[in-house]
Amino acid sequence: MLHGYRVFDADAHGSINPSMWQDLPKQFRPRRPRPVRVHDDSGLGNFNAGWLIEGSLEPHALGPGAQQANTPRNVISEFGADIKREHCSVGSMTLNDPQARLADMDRMGFDAQMLFPSTLYAHMTGDPQFEAALFRAYNRYVAKQCSAAPKRLKWSGLLPLRDPREAFAAIEEMQRLGARAAVVFGTAGERLLSDPSFLPIWDEFARTKLPLCVHMGMSYPPLAQLGRSIYDGHIIGMSLPAQLAFMAIVGHRMLDRYQELKVAFLEFGAEWIFYMVSRMDHYLPLDRGAHPFGLSMPNPAELPLVSIRDYVKSGRVFMAAEADDRMLHFLFELIGEDHVLFSSDFPHGEGRDNAALEILERHDLSSDQKQKLLYDNTVRLFGAP
Repeated sequence: MLHGYRVFDADAHGSINPSMWQDLPKQFRPRRPRPVRVHDDSGLGNFNAGWLIEGSLEPHALGPGAQQANTPRNVISEFGADIKREHCSVGSMTLNDPQARLADMDRMGFDAQMLFPSTLYAHMTGDPQFEAALFRAYNRYVAKQCSAAPKRLKWSGLLPLRDPREAFAAIEEMQRLGARAAVVFGTAGERLLSDPSFLPIWDEFARTKLPLCVHMGMSYPPLAQLGRSIYDGHIIGMSLPAQLAFMAIVGHRMLDRYQELKVAFLEFGAEWIFYMVSRMDHYLPLDRGAHPFGLSMPNPAELPLVSIRDYVKSGRVFMAAEADDRMLHFLFELIGEDHVLFSSDFPHGEGRDNAALEILERHDLSSDQKQKLLYDNTVRLFGAP
């Protein structure tokens, strides 16, 4: 509890570390991500170490696909990690020491956290079977770590869409292990989340009644290749897939097909939703009937049944806004104040600054709105801790 308010963090993380792939099937273990150091590190700054994944160094700071993410410097003592640090310790960051994470949560006043993987999982490999093996190994790891404090540590399971057989197995496994949601990124490689090849997977997932979380990550390779810097990575490669996912889920009628599906968009910020709703609603009536239907035009039967604004007001769309978002009240008006989530992104930057305090310090929010943001809305999406 923080200053009298309960706090259920909707988006926290376990930093990528070797423990996450200890459970890889035997045939994939030689291909596991490996911590490496760049000895000719002039001009690399803090990015002189990374994870060797399928022949690429991730994260990297220069050139196509540049992005920021935790490196071995954050989590391995041989690479420079401070293993004596008490707050936000290596054990807390990686979840290798659940008690250390609980101590950090106590310090910040958090009652519970919903845990998500590193964004590096968005593009680990182009091999669907290896990707599925990595995803499922992560799910087993985080389930085990959260079992040390199941009332306070909750988790979302990675869903490997590009291998149907593994997707079905992952859905069964994450349910059995106690996942509170499934997580995907903005695309599955170069395919939209609504790609027809995924329909059997979504049909099976819908039966679980679990929420679907779309998390920020550099999932769409063409966007990643446009970037040349970490700044490009944040703005292009990692942020724009939110719009691709929204178009797939709302514009391609996934919410119509799956009437009970709830969807959350995490770590993208919230301002983009205003553009997408207005833009999609602008063209929807035109594409329904203003143009003749033909081979080059969209089939009206495949277009959304109601306005995009109606979908986002339906109570099935949730969004994590930034704590200092100046457009928060407009977001309340658009999707409803019962559907805006608080997320710390701990152990990343916002978490260390304790974004929950930023919310409590705002003078434009009522006490009731603050409690909804910090706790009630996360319960509404994921269930009570």
